Amino acid sequence: MLTRLLFVLTLLRCSLLVAAEPPARPNILFLAVDDLRPQLGCYGVEWMQTPHIDALARSAVRFDRHYVQMAVCIPSRVALLTSLRSERTRQVYGPMRWQNVAGARPLGAYFREHGYTAVSLGKIWHAEGEPNGDTFDRVWAPPAGAYASAANRAADQESRAAGKRGSKKKGKAAGAEASAGPLPPITEAADEPDDAYPDGRTAAEAVTELRRLAGADKPFVLAVGFHKPHLPFVAPKQYWDRYDAAKIPLAAQRDFPRAMAPIAFSGHPNFFNYDYGSYAPLVKNSPMPDATARHLIHAYAAAVSFMDAQVGRVLAELERLGLARNTIVVLWGDHGFHLGDVGHWGKQTNFEGATRSPLLIRAPGVSRPGVSSALVETVDIFPTLADLAGLPALPVSDGASLRAWLRDPAAPSRAAAYHVFTRPPVEGSRETTIGFAVRTADARYIEWRSGWSLAGPLVATEYYRYRPGHFEEEENLAADPTRATEISAVAKLLRANPAWQAK
Repeated sequence: MLTRLLFVLTLLRCSLLVAAEPPARPNILFLAVDDLRPQLGCYGVEWMQTPHIDALARSAVRFDRHYVQMAVCIPSRVALLTSLRSERTRQVYGPMRWQNVAGARPLGAYFREHGYTAVSLGKIWHAEGEPNGDTFDRVWAPPAGAYASAANRAADQESRAAGKRGSKKKGKAAGAEASAGPLPPITEAADEPDDAYPDGRTAAEAVTELRRLAGADKPFVLAVGFHKPHLPFVAPKQYWDRYDAAKIPLAAQRDFPRAMAPIAFSGHPNFFNYDYGSYAPLVKNSPMPDATARHLIHAYAAAVSFMDAQVGRVLAELERLGLARNTIVVLWGDHGFHLGDVGHWGKQTNFEGATRSPLLIRAPGVSRPGVSSALVETVDIFPTLADLAGLPALPVSDGASLRAWLRDPAAPSRAAAYHVFTRPPVEGSRETTIGFAVRTADARYIEWRSGWSLAGPLVATEYYRYRPGHFEEEENLAADPTRATEISAVAKLLRANPAWQAK
């Protein structure tokens, strides 16, 4: 009897000890995708072939109104990895500037400081050869080179070499012309396996890394960055074959917004750096020919489907290893991408097509699958992950945790999201022109000013209203006198940007 009593007491003691142990800190799998617009099946684009991301969306919160801080790679990723707005860091291109903000902590270093293993694979930071100032336990990237075809790789290498020769010539003699050289193709549909391309090799490396991390005694942050669908639009032929090119739709609104401020035009960055093959190329100050436009949208879609398959490989391994039940999964697009909408190709605008990107978050035990129409921003992601991991609040941050919308996707939205973009100085000024923008539930207001201050000389103003279910800018209403009251209200909201309040 005594023996049995001691046995029961021992069991009770063990059960109490187990109950008293804090839950294991969650792992984090962060999937970053370059130039990804919400052109996915799970975002209602039925003709797109993205089964793996769509499956993730069914178990996650899909944020329908996620906005980046600046619609180009470097500043968008700085905002993600530091939770600091561009208005505070003044980060655009070139060397990293976030270190100038007192107290700023980057994601990799922050999680390592709190007991995590932090690994970066593929394109996470984008520092153009400069140190990014972060600290991961491991950083890996696939060998450079976008193409699988030997001929295309050679053309790409020669084009880069010609560009360097031209830069040297310009450096020696002002005004000298750069060497033209051959242009690499804007698309490729090689009959090759996935791992012939860098993103395939990144997925394979992520699978290997997950297996290693699964056996470790520390929680992990594994950041995996995929390059496609960034230009050039390349993918194995099998992903092209998933689409009927003749049925691919062109943009619904292919003209510039009426009364658009001229400074808003991006100039179609990067689209003049490639050979269009048998298709008529994009010509400056001319619209894209229809056949070329449909070919490029087909190519973009193929690249997205290829990337989706790589995401599927990583998520399948997460499940196979039994890690999914305690791993937060985030899929994030670093910005959107115009495909002929509102007269633009590429990124680098303050318009919806460039500033809105996909965001999916699955947090076991916290998130409830669903769709949120709340206005959220890239700077919110880092604070959200810190919150879900039970870590202290960031020393300095321009974002806030999205926990409320993970628990209830239908929770009320904030009033606004903020972003900026830059243009060269206007005549008579030495200051970079900054387009300061605020997005509300149904409108976007932009002030273009010289310099990083809302008190700088005004260059242009834009105000757009959006019809329900439409994301194209139709007409700049900034000069409409009947809109004066609402424009005054959004101008005040622009100045309520938390980045300005922190200064």
